[in-house]
Amino acid sequence: MLWIRTLRRTTVLFAAVLMIPLLCEAAPTDPVTVTRVPDGQGAAFVPGTRLIGALPYNEYVEEEFFVSGTSTLFNYANNPPRSHTDITAVQTGVPYRTRIIVRRPADPAVFDGNVAVEWWNSTAGFDTAPAWDPSAEFFTRHGTIYVGVTNSTTSIDFLKGGCRVFGLTPPRCGTRYATLSLPENGLAFEMMSQIANMLRNVRGKSVIPGAYRVRKLFHVGQSQQAGSLVTYASAFHLPRVNDGYFIQSGINPRAINFGPRCDDPGVAPFPACTPRLPLPQGKVRADLPVPVYQVVTQTDFETLGFGTSGRQLDTPTFRYYEVTGGAHNTVHREIELIPAGLLGPRPIYLEQLCANELNTTADGPVNVSYVFNALWQRMFRQAINGSVPPKGQMMRQTGGVLWRDAQGNVMGGIRLPAVEVPLARYDSTNVADPSLSPLLRNIGNLACRLSGSVFPFTPETLDALYTGKEDYLRKVQASTDKLLASQLLLRSDAAEIIRAAQQVQLP
Repeated sequence: MLWIRTLRRTTVLFAAVLMIPLLCEAAPTDPVTVTRVPDGQGAAFVPGTRLIGALPYNEYVEEEFFVSGTSTLFNYANNPPRSHTDITAVQTGVPYRTRIIVRRPADPAVFDGNVAVEWWNSTAGFDTAPAWDPSAEFFTRHGTIYVGVTNSTTSIDFLKGGCRVFGLTPPRCGTRYATLSLPENGLAFEMMSQIANMLRNVRGKSVIPGAYRVRKLFHVGQSQQAGSLVTYASAFHLPRVNDGYFIQSGINPRAINFGPRCDDPGVAPFPACTPRLPLPQGKVRADLPVPVYQVVTQTDFETLGFGTSGRQLDTPTFRYYEVTGGAHNTVHREIELIPAGLLGPRPIYLEQLCANELNTTADGPVNVSYVFNALWQRMFRQAINGSVPPKGQMMRQTGGVLWRDAQGNVMGGIRLPAVEVPLARYDSTNVADPSLSPLLRNIGNLACRLSGSVFPFTPETLDALYTGKEDYLRKVQASTDKLLASQLLLRSDAAEIIRAAQQVQLP
């Protein structure tokens, strides 16, 4: 299995890093070297399906850079660890070379002063942008600068190998990324601090020109990289550089390094192994002096088994939210997963792989992206003026089993109008179409499982719920107004909800 091969490989890498000679002390505010990517060596691999040229708001510029520096590898100081901050350096001065992509408004006057730094997700074996894709419209409408960062050995290997997606596509990147290097995933924690520090000060002017005055910088990660953010925010928070953390669909802390686990059989005793910080000790710190928002979907709770283990109560800077009916997958519809000519004459889309009608974070029907957008705006404001964010919301459950209403939809949590005034039942997961070829089923089993299923109501159920179109629209408006009042929906997204509801045809 892929994850077993990856674990063995990272174990070897961990040992190799420990044998690297001590070069020099590294620190989270150390300078980095930024260079332009050379032309003529292959095409760029650009994560994210929302292309800046297709977005209907402000004109944006997209640029790619290489970033080089030296980082520190850490381990926990005790086994078991006492806390997130119970860490010690085991190797300093380890060189790295990664890449970043910057998306900024073409006009500096449009810039809102905020920079969102995404730890690109690497679960698919290559960089994806699950924070950019659902909120690209929000970022570009508000003039936010977005910076995506390659932060895993998995993605570095993919890039150095020429960018063969799923091992099927030609190596379109050529030798463009041949010089990249990240010997161990644990080096990313200090590396990301150095990159954030560069973006916030004069050394970042080659990346963010001087006309763009950066006021606040925020980190965001989804799923696997949400775990990276839990560890990073809790153990490596950098005052006066990092102004907030947005944790999407993740609760478990990522390992401080990727050496062998101390509880695995046959592993050398600590400190030659790496302890894990389990829940509840591994929950993200709720006492940081900057906003920390954690958002979990119904798919995360049920299908991925988060349950109640990651739940935390509100503090002045921390909020935990669960989105009822929401899915883990942020992929948009009508996006080519596999280009034409590889497995057939036509391109293959995600919605063609799944057995049931699709529900995703980005395109809904339960648009978790609307909640993300509202919380981004709240985080920006809280970081600037200390304003109080909306209260945390949790789905209703008993013993980890979610309550469901008469129509089969989950109760409690943040209920968007699609759930509060439903036209369908929303399940937490989906499955690959069994009629597909084995290869496509394998791809679909991951992507579909992380998406939700939509089971439209029968005409009889709709008749019982709504007396007619006016009744339905009135209830959608009331649900929308309630979310607006609670600051969990933006007016621009509320208008989209009303427009979509007006197009609904009831029997």
